[in-house]
Order: sequence, then structure tokens, then C-alpha cells
Amino acid sequence: MGKLGRAALVASLAIGFVGFAAVPAAQAAPAPCTGFVQNFRFGGDVEVPNGATCTLSNVVVGNRVLVDPGGNLVLQGTTVAGNLNATQPASIRIDALGSSCSAGPPATCTQPSIIRGTATIDGTTSVPAGFLKNYICNGSKVTGDNLVVKNSSSAAPWDIGGATCSFGGVNVSSVTRIQSNAGNVSLANLRSGDNIVINSNTGGGSLVNSHSGFSILCGGGGANNPLYTASGNSAAFTDQSRFGTC
Repeated sequence: MGKLGRAALVASLAIGFVGFAAVPAAQAAPAPCTGFVQNFRFGGDVEVPNGATCTLSNVVVGNRVLVDPGGNLVLQGTTVAGNLNATQPASIRIDALGSSCSAGPPATCTQPSIIRGTATIDGTTSVPAGFLKNYICNGSKVTGDNLVVKNSSSAAPWDIGGATCSFGGVNVSSVTRIQSNAGNVSLANLRSGDNIVINSNTGGGSLVNSHSGFSILCGGGGANNPLYTASGNSAAFTDQSRFGTC
């Protein structure tokens, strides 16, 4: 074979190899969760179907948790390696593993729930069975990015680190955003590495004893009506809650 022929063969093999390598591997379908799962490790995504209640207790999820419209999610001392994406869920509870908590002082939980990506909870419609509010409590952490709670209905109030929480508040590595909720959203004992943004809410609420590593911003994308009550908060830069409202 001449030099040109050999070159053409090598080129064709190289193109074929690149073409083969570029085909992505099929992503496994999410594992459905419709009941109580304890002491388990999922390799990939977990999905909560419409109408189901999924409780993950002392569980590791290898990628995302996806909550479909009408799904109910309970996390107890569970680690999610990716994002939590809940779209029009019926209810959400994010809590520590109960047996890992101590009244102290100080009150602590050694096994909180941890979300290593972003937690986006959009359009919650109701509350968990046996509870008056949805809640994120007891040392729960969003370590990868933002916590977003938005568009909750008037029938879906929230407690984030407040009275429902016996053993501490919530830690967010980046931005905490509370936006366009018709239900009451109360926040307390929150530590947010970046901004705390509270805007366009119509259900009222409060921000108490919380700290932002950057700014506390109230109403930048639309005023809260009624205004949030605020006390005991601090921010490294701008603190719009310092006048007692937000």
C-alpha cells in the first residue's frame, strides 16, 4: 500500500474511533421511591412519583432527587450527591436522623441531611401528613450551591430553621432565595454563605437570628406584602432587615 493509501486508512480509523467515543452512554432511569427506604445507597437518581410519599432515612443518593408534581418527600439524615429538584410537590420535610440529635447544650445533630448540589423547591401545594408546615430543619445543609423555595401556595406554609426545629437551623453554602410564595415562610437560625434574598412573597413570614456572608436583600425583585418581620440578623455587607422588617 502506498503512502497516500496508508494515510487514508489511518485517517478513516481515527475518524471512526472519535465517532464511536462521542456517543454518550445511556443514563440509567431514576429509581422510583414510593415508600420507606432505610440504610441504603442509590447509585444514581431517585424519583418520587405523583401521589407517592418517599421517606429516605440514613440513605445516600448518588445523584439527584426528583420530586414530581404531587409527590411527598421526607429526608432524614440523608445525603444527596446532586441536586434536589421538586416541581409542584405536595409536601417536603428535610430533617436530621432523629437518633443522632442531642438536646445539649448546645442542641446538635450529628447526622443532618445534606444536599451537595442546589435545592430548588418550586410550587409546593400542601403540608406533610401530621404537620402544620413544610420544613427544613435541624442542621440540614445545602453545601453545593443555592437553596430556593418559591411559588408555594397559600396552603403550603414553610418553617426553615424555626419553631419546628428542636436542634438547630439550616446552613446554605451560597444564596438562599425565598420568592413569590403565597404561603407563610418563616426563617430562623439560617447561615447563608452568600445573599439571603426575600422578595415578592404574599404570605408573610419572618427572618430571625440569621446571617448572610454577603447581603440580606428584601424586595429587590418585588416587595413582600405583607412585609416580613425581622430581628437579630446580620450580614457582612448590606442588611436590609436591620430596621425590623424585610
